Amino acid sequence: MDLGVDVILDGLLAVLLAATVIYCFVLNRRLSRLRNAQGEMAELVRSFHQATENARASVGELKVAANAVGADLQKRIDAGRSMLDELEVVVHSGGKVAERIEQGVDRSKAAAPAETQRQERSPAEHDLLQALRKVR
Repeated sequence: MDLGVDVILDGLLAVLLAATVIYCFVLNRRLSRLRNAQGEMAELVRSFHQATENARASVGELKVAANAVGADLQKRIDAGRSMLDELEVVVHSGGKVAERIEQGVDRSKAAAPAETQRQERSPAEHDLLQALRKVR
């Protein structure tokens, strides 16, 4: 009986040893694939690093371009504001001139004889007076 137990234990040991050898073979193949993939992964990391550096350089160039465009835009805004200020002064002065003209017309009407007042204004005078009133 001892011999039977020894044979069973030897058989069990042989089966476990065979399973270990098969597992080692499979593990060796997986490790080989992992080593091959490691080279591919290193290449991928290098490629990613290069793309990151290119993106970083592009962002720097975009910042420089944006600053240049911003400065140009600010100059144009400042010029536009200056022109707006000048136009406001011109419009204000034009309004004062229009008021003086209208006062002069009213005074000349009052001083003119009744016959002259009855005459209608010419279309040009009428248009001028309307334009002057709109400006105020």
